[in-house]
Amino acid sequence: MKLKLLTAAVATSALLVTGLFAAEPKMEKMGMEKMAEMPFGGNADITYSKVLWDKLEAKGLNSVAGNLYVGGPPHGKVREVVEGMIDGKRVIVKRNYGGADVSITNVSKNRAKYLKAVTVMAKREKGYDTDNNDWFWVKYKKDGTLHKNPKGMKLAGRVAKGAPVGCIACHNSASGGDLVFKHNKEANADVVYVK
Repeated sequence: MKLKLLTAAVATSALLVTGLFAAEPKMEKMGMEKMAEMPFGGNADITYSKVLWDKLEAKGLNSVAGNLYVGGPPHGKVREVVEGMIDGKRVIVKRNYGGADVSITNVSKNRAKYLKAVTVMAKREKGYDTDNNDWFWVKYKKDGTLHKNPKGMKLAGRVAKGAPVGCIACHNSASGGDLVFKHNKEANADVVYVK
């Protein structure tokens, strides 16, 4: 009887241990699949954001002054928008300014002091994100590195896709169906176009 119980215990233990180890690769695979589904912050998004930053620099989209205007969250209290084309595709650059004594006057005197973020919408190839007009979203620090969300994810790619708040959710409310808010001197400030 003792031998049968011992044999049954060993066999059950072997099945449990084998089952646990067999489940481990599945759990790992599920984690990798979930990472592959992440709409932003992945390696391809980060790589593309670095290439895009270099192209923004080369084109002058990071250095040409725009028309400053007062704004609100989530962008800076003072902003400017410049627009251009990179590789034949539309790119919109919004510089976001903040700080204790931020004002249009102070920012116009020292943009570098007040610059908190550079947010960019860059049109990607057809099929990149058909749900959202193929826009690539990115939030840079002033040195071209990426801001992160509270969970530590880098803000590049389809930022906050499917979330109730964030870049895409907010821009879905823009008129015209293109996710781009209108800029004009009556509403805020005219956009500066860089050729």
